[in-house]
Amino acid sequence: MTETTRDKAISLELPKVDWLDRNLNPDKFFKDLSYALSEFGFMVLTNAPGLSDEFQQRAFREVRGFFDSPMELKKTAHISNTPYFRGYSLPTPADRGFGQVIEAFQYGFEQEPLCDYDDKTQPIHRRLFRGPNTWPDSGSIPGFKPLIDELNDCYHRLTHELGEAIVESLGEDVTSFREYFDFDNPDLAASLNHNYGLDAFAEKDQENVRQEYKKFESNNVGAHIDGPPFMALLINDRPGLQVVAGEGQWIDAPVTCRTAPGNYDVPVIPGSVIVNTGGTLMHLSEGRYSATLHRVNTTLIPEGETRVSMPYFLLPKMEGDLVPFGKLEADSMGAAGYESGRDRGANASVNRMGTFPQVTRRWWADEYSEMRQKQRDEVEAETQAALKLAKERGERFKKQSERDNSEA
Repeated sequence: MTETTRDKAISLELPKVDWLDRNLNPDKFFKDLSYALSEFGFMVLTNAPGLSDEFQQRAFREVRGFFDSPMELKKTAHISNTPYFRGYSLPTPADRGFGQVIEAFQYGFEQEPLCDYDDKTQPIHRRLFRGPNTWPDSGSIPGFKPLIDELNDCYHRLTHELGEAIVESLGEDVTSFREYFDFDNPDLAASLNHNYGLDAFAEKDQENVRQEYKKFESNNVGAHIDGPPFMALLINDRPGLQVVAGEGQWIDAPVTCRTAPGNYDVPVIPGSVIVNTGGTLMHLSEGRYSATLHRVNTTLIPEGETRVSMPYFLLPKMEGDLVPFGKLEADSMGAAGYESGRDRGANASVNRMGTFPQVTRRWWADEYSEMRQKQRDEVEAETQAALKLAKERGERFKKQSERDNSEA
């Protein structure tokens, strides 16, 4: 990113939607919601229910307490202990000269497995997504599990309430949301992420990292869309998250909870949550709400600090066709590059396998080998569709800017 585009990134902000307007001023709420998701694919939901600054302060305190724990303790919850992709993953190596150094903890609802993980008579998602969490030994961090259970419940309720509002903002029947998302029987992927800053890299590699992040497009720094989810919720305590918006430029997302002193180049909006559209919503809305390319920019994490974020992804039911809202049947290929009749359970499962190879090598090597190419092709189709929609948004921004300048 050049200095000029960096200045633009600072000046542009993600649109805000006030949850209190849902009841106090619904016309404004739905207008703001529709604008944010159609023109950005991202928004900042202020006054997010259950996610007050007081709660977020407590959440980040407990989560940082876990990540600051001795490695021996964290490894008691290692993600490869079970086949269900729940638990702790070690920091990724910093020896590639670019990208991110990140450790994480995956969790979900406590669920009984639906079948044996190696029962190949069952669909892959039934074998992989339902299972118990993997918790660390609790004696040293007794508040960690209760906090995550509370966060999970809060996120889950908000995801469904906001999901129905999103469907309503599209002018569609909210019952169609409930057909794909069962509140009492959910599939989800939730994570606690701990990103290290640039100083985690060897000094000789740091300039390579900076150069990669200055590029608008780079395969090396984690830019992606969230394909399987309907949408994602996220709270974070340091700068780093960036989104493609406007005329095709990276803009910085705000911090939702300040947990350390210092000045940031991004807004701090206490009690808020960042929301972005996933590939499932892009498909179900037929591109009216587009998934948006985003990344965590390591170079934006303040020197000597780390960044904690807590993303939450709700997935649709994994059986049957995914027919866009208001349609009686799906086209073979929707406006968003999404094959309506595809095996989305397999897609979501392979997505997990590719993200956590340490689990895959132990439990899922054969399945991943069989399915990964198809999943890569689907991801590429969705990403290209999202980029096409982003280009169209950029043209709208450009024309609006030209009109504004001519009227000035």
